Amino acid sequence: MHLYDDAIISKFRELFDSDSIFIVPPERAKETRAQLDQNGDVKFPLISLDRRGWSMIPEVSNWTASRKGVADSITADGQANLMHIIPIRINYQLDIYTVDRVSCDEIMRELIFYFLLHPSMRVKIPYGLDTEHKFNLFFNSDIEDNSDTVEHINKGVLFRYTANLYVDDAYLFANTPVDLVFAQKTPQLEFKEDDKW
Repeated sequence: MHLYDDAIISKFRELFDSDSIFIVPPERAKETRAQLDQNGDVKFPLISLDRRGWSMIPEVSNWTASRKGVADSITADGQANLMHIIPIRINYQLDIYTVDRVSCDEIMRELIFYFLLHPSMRVKIPYGLDTEHKFNLFFNSDIEDNSDTVEHINKGVLFRYTANLYVDDAYLFANTPVDLVFAQKTPQLEFKEDDKW
């Protein structure tokens, strides 16, 4: 799962032109961001992304691909890498903190449109496999306003929107290297002159 986490975080860092976006629970986001700043200040907007869990998707699992494997690559000396895959769904929670509601609205609007039009990302698969996997990140339909009125009174105005995101075309990968045995015989075909069509 960390391969997908890293790809998503890289995309968010690219979009916000900031290295301060991490996968942390929302309750630790402000603390983590403050630790990064030399003065200990939290700068807004603040983006928090947290992986909420994942599950296998047995209804789309392929028996051959998960148990026997499919050929990923074949070398000149007859070595093959059999790639085993199990489909999974990964769930994320995205939290946006801002000091005004308009900024929160605009950032969420921009992100929804961006991932609606450009949901695809790629991960390089390790484990001895020579392949990349393209996956998509989608928003669930509900966006929650989690702005806390107590926090507004005690700590100044702070707005927080929460969205749930998911990847439903991710995989668990494994590799089994095998030696291939090639047939050396050429089939012998015999035709008789009296064979008629």
